[in-house]
Amino acid sequence: MFLVGFASLIVAMGVTWVVTPVLIRAAERFGAVDRPGGRKTHSSPTPRIGGVAVFAGFVAGMAFAAYSTGLLFDLPQGVYWRGLMFAATGLFLVGLIDDLRGLSFRWKFAAQIVAAVYVWQSGFRIDVISHPLGGDLDLGMFSLPLTVLWIVGITNAVNLIDGLDGLATGIALITTLTVGIIAFDRGLLGVTAASVTLAGALAGFLRFNFNPARIFLGDSGSLFLGFVLAVTSVRGSQKGPTAVAILVPLLVLGLPLMDTGLAVLRRTLRLRTRGMRTDNALRYVARNYQHVFLPDRGHIHHRLLDLGLSHRNAVLVLYGVGTLFALSAFSMVLIKSRWIGLLLVSVLVTAMASFVGLLYFRIRRSGRSEPAPVAEEGQQRAPKDRPLASLR
Repeated sequence: MFLVGFASLIVAMGVTWVVTPVLIRAAERFGAVDRPGGRKTHSSPTPRIGGVAVFAGFVAGMAFAAYSTGLLFDLPQGVYWRGLMFAATGLFLVGLIDDLRGLSFRWKFAAQIVAAVYVWQSGFRIDVISHPLGGDLDLGMFSLPLTVLWIVGITNAVNLIDGLDGLATGIALITTLTVGIIAFDRGLLGVTAASVTLAGALAGFLRFNFNPARIFLGDSGSLFLGFVLAVTSVRGSQKGPTAVAILVPLLVLGLPLMDTGLAVLRRTLRLRTRGMRTDNALRYVARNYQHVFLPDRGHIHHRLLDLGLSHRNAVLVLYGVGTLFALSAFSMVLIKSRWIGLLLVSVLVTAMASFVGLLYFRIRRSGRSEPAPVAEEGQQRAPKDRPLASLR
């Protein structure tokens, strides 16, 4: 199992390493580039279809693993992983269309829901929640909505942190290695194969994506990465000790989940504040809910830049945070004690809350205002002195 996993990692890394330079030249030739401006941090046009290289490496590595182990063909495991490959491919193509032509968030959101439902039918399900205090809760009819919520949430969380060169790629690499090690410890062949293969593809791509990036992941890469991470974490957390079954996935994906939660809270509060200026705040928020999905420059990585950190140093700081989350998750698997696990989580949550609170406090004291949301291509951006509802 170890030798096959290592070989799959090398195959995926090699394919991505070879494909990426070719992809860079092709993207520059055909104009598939991301141009600077707005909240973007790069200063020159950069190819934005790096997800193609990561996807190619992942497929090559999984094909090697399938050939060596029969992973995609043996029952019942084959049903799971064929479902994952089919759904992940569909979501990758949706992201690629968005990179090349542009799609509204509604279409991307709908595609994520369809892909999540498909893998749920394939067997990737959250059927039982085991809480750290002991005992299991059978979800029954709530299994589908909770599984979809988890997969869609993680997919978008990874997409949201893709804001600096190498950030999403590096965090995903740390996360997927952690999931792979935990799965190997539990003897889960499929999760191990998918994780080390994805890690190999990310390692091969990071050389070209780290600052100064020669190519970006794009939505084709970030949506694909988030989806695979979400699905493998669901499978990898099953059949584990009660103390870790629910906490390990949350810890492994702690950084993107934390940043996404803050983004939703920040945008919702901003929308509510604007709604208070109208006669009916609730109606205003309901009419303009889509602005919660619009990007802004208030993410944790943007805050680090505002404090004066260089692009690279901001990314390295967040690599450290991601590694801390990963080590905490791995420690819980080794310790297998619910009380020590709860203590570890409490200390980590307190430390992260202090880190984020200090970060935002320093920005507020510096007197820097938060920019307004940036509209996606094809959408209007609301002037500060006009109600958003009037632009519908």
